[in-house]
Amino acid sequence: MSRDPRTILRAHGLWTKKHFGQNFLVAPGVPDRIAAAGGARAGDTVFEIGAGVGTLTHALAARAGRVIALERDRTLIPVLESELAGQEAVTIREGDVLDVDWAAEAEANGGPLVIYGNLPYHLSTQIVLGLLAAPMAWTRACFLLQQEFAARLAAPPGERGTSALSAQAALWSISTLAFQVGPQAFHPPPKVHSAVLVMERRPAPAIDVGDPKAYRAVVRALFAQRRKMARRALRSVCADPVALLEAAGVDPTARGEALSLDELGALSRALVARRTAD
Repeated sequence: MSRDPRTILRAHGLWTKKHFGQNFLVAPGVPDRIAAAGGARAGDTVFEIGAGVGTLTHALAARAGRVIALERDRTLIPVLESELAGQEAVTIREGDVLDVDWAAEAEANGGPLVIYGNLPYHLSTQIVLGLLAAPMAWTRACFLLQQEFAARLAAPPGERGTSALSAQAALWSISTLAFQVGPQAFHPPPKVHSAVLVMERRPAPAIDVGDPKAYRAVVRALFAQRRKMARRALRSVCADPVALLEAAGVDPTARGEALSLDELGALSRALVARRTAD
């Protein structure tokens, strides 16, 4: 069982570092709930983003066959080595998650990974996009995120609150909110509430988009100017957006957040067709 992170930090003469976005989970029982929410099993290789002082790592090691615990803050590496001594299933690694090659990581570990992490709020989007760029490298991801961010990511296309990120995530995964976590569960307490989100990777893309780059271009254009009608928002990706919308069978006056996944896919395929014809 892991110790209270506050006790661990004091014992090592350390403190939280704001530039790393550190908010250590201190609420008893929450790490076990997170580990259970992500469905880690004995046959899984788990990759933990931001192991901190090993609070969640202990809970993951009790469930998974192997845990790769990544930590960027080098001053915490000896702390992890001390706190996780005797945990033979855990491999501690220093590094930045934004430098991880997910496809290579999965190949080196014999197959897709299960990803966990108490993610720094300022890096959440980049981390999720990195995983979406290598969908075959993982099967599930379970993240502790800012609640507002988690709710947007879980919102499917066509519903209020959806975003460019959730539209991209929906292509490859099904995202669900598992439970909420209040500020007092952390040290130091953040100014926002948090939530645990689980992304279950689909075996194949939900729809045919023609070209993933075209799909990303379409959703980014639509949500960069989400209050504008599609015929105006898509000017950045197509010289004749009305013709593009008509070819896809999409209402030119619709706004991005009102479009379903099927409609977004149709727009992407239509854009690919136009670029091929030009």
